[in-house]
Amino acid sequence: MRMTRIAEIIFETAISENKELSVIANQGIFHMPELAFAYQCGKAILKEAHTIFDGLSVTWIREANLGNGGPTDLVFELENGDTLAIEFKLRGTATAYKKDIIKLCKITQPNTSKIFCALIDVFDSKLPDDGRQSYIESMLGYRVTSLLKRSFKTKQNWYQSETSCVVGVWSVSLNETD
Repeated sequence: MRMTRIAEIIFETAISENKELSVIANQGIFHMPELAFAYQCGKAILKEAHTIFDGLSVTWIREANLGNGGPTDLVFELENGDTLAIEFKLRGTATAYKKDIIKLCKITQPNTSKIFCALIDVFDSKLPDDGRQSYIESMLGYRVTSLLKRSFKTKQNWYQSETSCVVGVWSVSLNETD
């Protein structure tokens, strides 16, 4: 499974949606609902499934119940029994990010890779990290490993300050050594 390519596809999808929303709605990526973004990422990943999943057949499942305390935004089940579970968060607080990471790590299904993706609204003066990224990367008991962190300018109407979108994509798992 090509986790880095998945992270790149998520970033490319965010850039594409941001550009389109800028033209049609005079808004940026944060105008898009979270599940709509997850859906667009699912389609984009599926278009490259043969390469990403090493030629294995894959089933795309939206909002799957994996027995971890609520639906998981995006799931791919591979013919060899492996699973990829992805949770998305648009904007949100460090506490909300932490809850999604904990939820992902409650998945007990064997051979499940877990990705957490946050599109973070960061004031340009606080780039590259306003504290939310470092907060989740230092969670005790969890391994939160960066696959990608990139930013781009975006339009938004919540704040007066210039804002960018930081796309953060992390592989997450329980850290058995803590």
